[in-house]
Amino acid sequence: MTGNKPQRSCLGCGATRDKGSLLRFVVGPGGCLTPDMKGKLPGRGAYICPGLACLSLAIKKKRFAASFKMPLPDVDPEKITSGIRTLIMEHIRGYLSLAAKAGKVFSGSDAVAGGLRCGKVGLLFIATDLSEESRKKFTAMAAHAGVELVALFDKENLGSLIGKEHRGVVAVEPGGFIPPFQRELKLYRNFFDGEV
Repeated sequence: MTGNKPQRSCLGCGATRDKGSLLRFVVGPGGCLTPDMKGKLPGRGAYICPGLACLSLAIKKKRFAASFKMPLPDVDPEKITSGIRTLIMEHIRGYLSLAAKAGKVFSGSDAVAGGLRCGKVGLLFIATDLSEESRKKFTAMAAHAGVELVALFDKENLGSLIGKEHRGVVAVEPGGFIPPFQRELKLYRNFFDGEV
């Protein structure tokens, strides 16, 4: 029983799923296969399960070309996954900046450690260049608090995204910003397992 949710089939594995749970592709200018991360680009869409296995299979079996009924030259899985990575990172950066502007983030070792102890952290970003000692400390604290930990940006970038100087740890408060982050991070991990 699928209710009223539109269904689509994955070009990779063939499974039928809710359209919103699949990753949509369109053909862009010049016949370029383009991921439509928000499902809003114009034109006919083709869908895959959001992960590298189904993308690779759909490309290998030339199912995108069959679905769009046109030749698609130079469909390169590495180029497409690189584009997907760029788009996801843009979305995560955007959400973090918005959360900061809304006053829903805080940073600094002492503030974040206190927030983790008090249940005031919904998601924790740690810098990729954080010291090993600090990384272990916050990894353990986040695990104890049941908080998802993300390492995607270095201190300079992490700070700039929230309008600050270099930051080693940045916490996002529980609430409305967490689900969009979780959607993007799940998609990221589906394609780039083990990199976050």
